[in-house]
Amino acid sequence: MEERIEFLRQITTVPGLPGYERKVKALLKGYLEPISEVSQDNLGSIIGAKKGRSARPRVMLAGHMDEIGFMVTSIDKDGFLRFQTLGGWWEQVMLSQRVTVITAKGRIPGMTGSKPPHILPAEERKKMVEKKDMFVDIGASSREEALAWGVKPGDPIVPDAPFAQMRNGDLLMAKAWDDRVGCALFIDVLRALKGLDHPNTVYGVGTVQEEVGLRRAVS
Repeated sequence: MEERIEFLRQITTVPGLPGYERKVKALLKGYLEPISEVSQDNLGSIIGAKKGRSARPRVMLAGHMDEIGFMVTSIDKDGFLRFQTLGGWWEQVMLSQRVTVITAKGRIPGMTGSKPPHILPAEERKKMVEKKDMFVDIGASSREEALAWGVKPGDPIVPDAPFAQMRNGDLLMAKAWDDRVGCALFIDVLRALKGLDHPNTVYGVGTVQEEVGLRRAVS
């Protein structure tokens, strides 16, 4: 049980936005290599094949590796990061989210924010803040400071949501359950088939870029 909890912690904690799934793929590869033949396609999906007595029927179990998040689009003069969403987000849950900006120089903590209500007109205070009016505050005092820290357009921004086991022990909290739990399940299946004589060829596939248009939702 503890081993499985640790695996779920690893697989949900590692960052992997659409197009940035490299670290998730490396983690899955480490689990797949001892139990299957491993390959990948040209878009980046990882494939574990467990061959049985015959090539057919072929059974594929797929889970997408990517998670929803944001991407830096620009840095304003005050050092706030403007962003676009990667995957489906609901504005009601976006404000005051702790996030991590992943740069070439390392990770930078931040938080999503917007203009405070006391400086908004009365009518605007009644409205939901739209994505386009939000920003990420990383504590930089200027655009130049943010750039010096290594932030640049195109950098991924992932939610900062620590893995936790809830009080009753049977429930877990984490980011990226959609669909890292699918990846964990196909690894469990391939592991269970190791050493078994079975009539199929079973594929466990970690796919990429599902959150931005099902680009590799199936392989």
